[in-house]
Amino acid sequence: MASSVVPFPAIIIPSRKYRVRQKLPQIRAQIYRDEGKSRHVDANLQVLKQRIEEVKMKERLEKCLVCEQGWNYTATTASSYLHKKREKQLDQCVELLCMVGGTFGFTIFGCTLCLYLTSLLIHLNH
Repeated sequence: MASSVVPFPAIIIPSRKYRVRQKLPQIRAQIYRDEGKSRHVDANLQVLKQRIEEVKMKERLEKCLVCEQGWNYTATTASSYLHKKREKQLDQCVELLCMVGGTFGFTIFGCTLCLYLTSLLIHLNH
């Protein structure tokens, strides 16, 4: 019995020169009920886009109404944002120093006034 045994699996590569490329036809399944749906989807997308634009415009108007009176614009550069942030921090520091200084000064003034009135009463009674 003569049989040829291949020790490794054989790889068969088909020749490409005999293949003919065929264009596959596009198959679309349509049902009578689906005929008008594509127009409805387009109309729905247009309505959705209009609503999104309306919401964006409403948000812009609400943002402007919340702003202070005067020029209502938003800073577009990072440097102007940082400048405004520093000014705000400086204003807060000055406000804090004024509160601390005012409280300390009022305490000193009040104590001095009390001591003066007390010493005046003691000297008048002698």
